[in-house]
Parts: sequence; structure tokens; C-alpha cells
Amino acid sequence: MGNSMVIGGTAVYVPEERLTVESLADQGLLSQNEAASLLGRGMASVPCEKALPSPDMLDLTLHALLNRFRVDPERVRYVVMPYLYYSFPYTKDVLGSLRRKYGFRQAVCFSLRDQLCSGYLMGMYAAGKLLEAAEDEAAVVLLTVEKCLLPGQRYGGGVLITGDACAASLLGKRLAGDRVLAVRSVTDIRTLQQGKLKNRADDVPNYFYFVNLAKVIRRTLADAGLDFGDLKVAIPNNITQETWRQLAVLLKISPELFYTEGPSVSGHLNTCDLPVNYARLALEGKLRPGDYYAMISLGNGGVIGCAVCQKGNDPPVLARRP
Repeated sequence: MGNSMVIGGTAVYVPEERLTVESLADQGLLSQNEAASLLGRGMASVPCEKALPSPDMLDLTLHALLNRFRVDPERVRYVVMPYLYYSFPYTKDVLGSLRRKYGFRQAVCFSLRDQLCSGYLMGMYAAGKLLEAAEDEAAVVLLTVEKCLLPGQRYGGGVLITGDACAASLLGKRLAGDRVLAVRSVTDIRTLQQGKLKNRADDVPNYFYFVNLAKVIRRTLADAGLDFGDLKVAIPNNITQETWRQLAVLLKISPELFYTEGPSVSGHLNTCDLPVNYARLALEGKLRPGDYYAMISLGNGGVIGCAVCQKGNDPPVLARRP
């Protein structure tokens, strides 16, 4: 993919309320051994949105994005929403409602499914392809939300616990912001986890995961004309730290390049992992204008995404409930 796309702004919503591992164990949703495993990995609690349904989370986050990073709604040609199936048990026309409310009269709205944790980068990849065929002034809104509707959906096999969050990004050719130098999204069915539904395990059992990850990251960096030494940080999705340590060994790079604090701070946010981690690093001053960074995601079933970007001047915005 070419290097004409820019992330013109990002807004994230992370609920202030937390759900603790101990409370899940007290409810009988986790065994004591499972709770101890999570606590031993530094995952004590996750953000939990009890009041707002997912459409309202999307509305809140999109409002923050458009209020801070102003764009003519007539320029928005697409609204792309990657999500997981259990966030929307609704008959409500979620995208249609947002389209009408914010005046996206020229926009085609659609969702992306079955990319699991790599949905955000698949959405970015799709946005880039759509913008290649659009006029220079066109823009794409990328929306994603994570909300567990049932308590049992939060448990991730003794190594992860899922929290709630929402994120929105504005992408286009003629915007000020983070330059997207290259982005790739691939799926390899050789890495399907056949036994997951039987034993609730959420591990990474197949060496092809690491081979494919290494291949995709190297190719994306090559597309961007960079190498690992140029990167300030690699931002992965919030899966086990062991994954990134093993990948660093395969790539022959320092594991310190990977930001791995996401699971202990946020838990697992699925499609929201990357924008939330990015926002945290930028707002904490650990990612500054001019820095090169990579976003990397690995989803069950061999869904891999990688984007290489250069940070712009504008910081992301945190959406807050009124």
C-alpha cells in the first residue's frame, strides 16, 4: 500500500470504573487457580462500562473525535467499524444512526468481522485501499468498540481478562497527523487453534504464529523504508508478554522495543488494544512528534496486522462521560 494515508486524529474512551479479578472469583466466574494465574501476570482489574451500551460508547467517542479534530462531514466517504460479535445484540441501526446524527450524507457505512484482535489494523488497511480510489479530500472514520455483555466473556484462559473500551480514528490523504508509511493485514489458517473451545486455553501453540508475525513485520518495515533501529516503539495488542519476548528472539531485536504494559493496565481490549495503547504512550510523552512507531496485532486463527507510522503533532483525545 502507498504512503498517502494520514491518521488525522484519534479519540479513545476507557471507562473509569474497574472490574477486579477478585470480584469475578467471588461470583464463581473464575476458579481460585484461574484468579491466581491472572494476578500473577499483573492483571488485577480491567475497565468496565456498566451504564452505557456499546452504541452510546461509540457516540461518545465519535463526538470527542469530531469535536477535537474538525472535518467537514461531507468529506467523510466511509465509516468502517471492526467489532466482535458479542458487542451488538441489537436490532438498532448503529451505523445508520451515527451517519444521520453527524451528517455523513456521502458516507458508505459497513462493519468488519472475524478479524478478532486484528480488526483495527484490518480497518486501517481497508481505509487505505478505499482512499486510494477516492478523491484527495475524502476521509474515513474508523470506529471500534469492546463491551462484554456477559460476565463469562471476560475470561481468557488463565492468561487474559477482557475490559471495555471504545476508539475512533479519522483517516485521509489531506489531513495533518500521523503519517501511515505502510500497513499490511494477512490471515494464515495453519495457525487455527483447534482445541480452544474444548479446554478454554488461549495460548499460542503453533510456531507458524511467530514465523508469520516476523515475516509480516519485516515486510511492512521494508514497505516503509525503515528497519527496527528506526522505531521508537512497537505497540502490540494486549496478549501475553511471552509472545513478544519470543518474537524478539526470532527477530534478533531487544524485547524492550515492545510496549507490554497494556495487559496490566487495561487487560485485553480486543479491537481497542492498539488505539488505547497508542493514546496512552502519546499522552504520557513516550511517543513524540517525528517518532516512528509500529502497531502490531495477532488474533486467534492467524490474523496478523502491522502498520508503520510517524507521529504527528496533535495528541489523541480522551473521551469522557458528561
